[in-house]
Amino acid sequence: MDLVQIQTEADRPQEAVRQIAPPSLNDSVKSCKYIETGFYFGEEGVRCCTHADIFSPLMITAEEMRKGAGYDLAIRRRREHFERINGLREGPTGSCLGCGHLKVKKYKDVNFEFLGGEPIPGGMGIQHFTKCNERCTYCTYTVNDNFIGPQYEFLEFLEQFRKRGKLKGNNWIDFSGGEPATLKNFDEILNYFLSHNLGTIVVYSNSTVYKQSIYDALKNNQIILTTSLDTGLPSTYKKLRGLDFYSKVMANLIRYRNSGTSGLWLKYVICDTNRTEDDLWSFIMAVLAIRPDKVMMCPEFAYGEDHFPEETVAFAAKLWYLLERHYGFTPVDYTTAFKGPKWDRYRADLRSSVEALKAKKPLEGEFKLKERGWVRAAINRLVVAKDRALRSEMRERILPDGTARLKVARTAWLKTVGRVPFLRT
Repeated sequence: MDLVQIQTEADRPQEAVRQIAPPSLNDSVKSCKYIETGFYFGEEGVRCCTHADIFSPLMITAEEMRKGAGYDLAIRRRREHFERINGLREGPTGSCLGCGHLKVKKYKDVNFEFLGGEPIPGGMGIQHFTKCNERCTYCTYTVNDNFIGPQYEFLEFLEQFRKRGKLKGNNWIDFSGGEPATLKNFDEILNYFLSHNLGTIVVYSNSTVYKQSIYDALKNNQIILTTSLDTGLPSTYKKLRGLDFYSKVMANLIRYRNSGTSGLWLKYVICDTNRTEDDLWSFIMAVLAIRPDKVMMCPEFAYGEDHFPEETVAFAAKLWYLLERHYGFTPVDYTTAFKGPKWDRYRADLRSSVEALKAKKPLEGEFKLKERGWVRAAINRLVVAKDRALRSEMRERILPDGTARLKVARTAWLKTVGRVPFLRT
């Protein structure tokens, strides 16, 4: 196994602690849910969070994880990072000081003891390897030729929290890589998260490798499978991925679709290679064939750039418009949780471009799948209403997380309304 040996901010022997009195319980401090409860297992080590090119400093290095880092070190590193954020300790703060997730709260409400507990994107993730069987042109691992196997194991790390009663469920768990389906212990990792009811597991797989465990979990609506198809043309797929696997991917996706799941998602990463009309319409046809439950879309991350090309925004708007018109549901903007000026500008430009298209009403006289579109639109509205209710302040007041009332309510939901596949939580 190739192991990364890297000097990072977490390797420093000691950081200077400023001679400032610690905050009192009612003092206002800066913190966030990610610093207090998040852990993202990356190839370099463990961070609080990862949002594309925005992320916290390393909390624990890969080398420390290989040496058995656990609960006590995790809590200490969280506290040290909190102190850096609040000017009580010198040292790197990563992207945190300029991040929109950082909030002001009372010091008495800050708690570093738990892992997980809320479905926050980028707050619990598995990406401790980068090895992959494809070479996507837009992937930073391809650009840097950085394909390595697992750098450490992390299940024992989670166990230390669980045995203390500090590992909470109701998380949004991103399982990516690399290609997760190629991991030797993929089934073991997936089963751990499922057996301990840790939350919604999103497996980001290119679907070139069929896994029975993925099919079974999809059939039971225990996971979400997200596959970046990025086109409906085999020729473009080969240009993007370096391999002629399009037919295999389509066959596996249709096989997964036949599980009857409500958790099959497609993704479209927009770059200069797949912004043509042929790619656009062929993808629409692929969507109609696979019948995904959601379609996510985002631009190529373009690390280091401060904006996205106009062509990318125009293509994204047209794809958005056509999915609403011909498939009957609103796609998911993958960038929603990303903070920063360039992401804010992209989302604003996308919204205005979509509205401009709707105002022009292109293709108004053409046929669309009206009945299927109406059904999908109704389903989409119900799912959005359900998600909004589950994350509302009213729900938190009436049914607080971790209470017996919430467990009873969830059981009642699953036995009644939740029996409808797309309304399961």
